[in-house]
Amino acid sequence: MTFGKRAVASLILCAAASATTAASAADYFRAVPQTAEVIVVQSRTPACNDPRVLAQIEDQFEYGAPNTLGAPRSVMEFSALQEKAWFPAAGLRKVERRYCQGRATVTGGDYKGMTTNDYVYYVIEHPMGYAGVSWRAEGCFLGYDVWRVYGANCQSLRRF
Repeated sequence: MTFGKRAVASLILCAAASATTAASAADYFRAVPQTAEVIVVQSRTPACNDPRVLAQIEDQFEYGAPNTLGAPRSVMEFSALQEKAWFPAAGLRKVERRYCQGRATVTGGDYKGMTTNDYVYYVIEHPMGYAGVSWRAEGCFLGYDVWRVYGANCQSLRRF
């Protein structure tokens, strides 16, 4: 065999070997076993749309608004509530947290007009309630946290 024929033969051999390897890799499929275990963890924090949670967020806002903004505000309704993240208490994490967001219709005063539809971000934590026995909810209404208790634009509660 001459050099040209050897080169062509080795190229054909390499192409055939790589084609079989690629085909076998593409054909590889592992089915998910039918007996896959599902781990169920019961949450101690209520859902984002729980009326008790929304009442705590509303009470916190309506108590704090006159003291920080100088005019009374009230929350008329919550809408578009959704969960953004949930971290169960496990291992070294002793506090279960549920991060939520939604919209709130706020009325009263002249700070931002008569009625506005603003974003609200909140966290529900357990065991952070009275004496560490129950849950607690804390919220931040975007544009109303003038002291930046939750960071600029409620950043500490809207991490997700």
